[in-house]
Amino acid sequence: MTVFVDTGYFIARMQARDQWHRAAVEADDPTLELVTSNEVVNETITLLQERGFLSLALDFLREIRAGSDITVVYVDAAIQAEAWDLCARYAGAGAGGVDCASFAMMRRLGIKKAFTFDQHFRAAGFGIVDVGQDGMLLRR
Repeated sequence: MTVFVDTGYFIARMQARDQWHRAAVEADDPTLELVTSNEVVNETITLLQERGFLSLALDFLREIRAGSDITVVYVDAAIQAEAWDLCARYAGAGAGGVDCASFAMMRRLGIKKAFTFDQHFRAAGFGIVDVGQDGMLLRR
């Protein structure tokens, strides 16, 4: 199964003090094919840098660029145009521009589930891969 990886999941995986860290670590499943976007990578780097974790941001970038097990798909003009259209629908509920680009990319690639702690994905019709209270991986 292919799963889209959102910024919140990356942040939670890297920061032990993040409220979602345990769930992100436990959700790791080597059988999943992981995909993200260049915009999510940029957002992750920016958030880490803003929080004072520049070296962690640069380590993350090095790993992504070195060909980690995550495929990075670049937002093209068609995906961006669809993302801007989706902003009219989901921005009022709090979804940002990167979220809407993620939704457009997931639609384009036929990806139905995301590693995220952002409920906007569910509101946009996507499933969320997470960990239940008993530690079992849930694919909703």
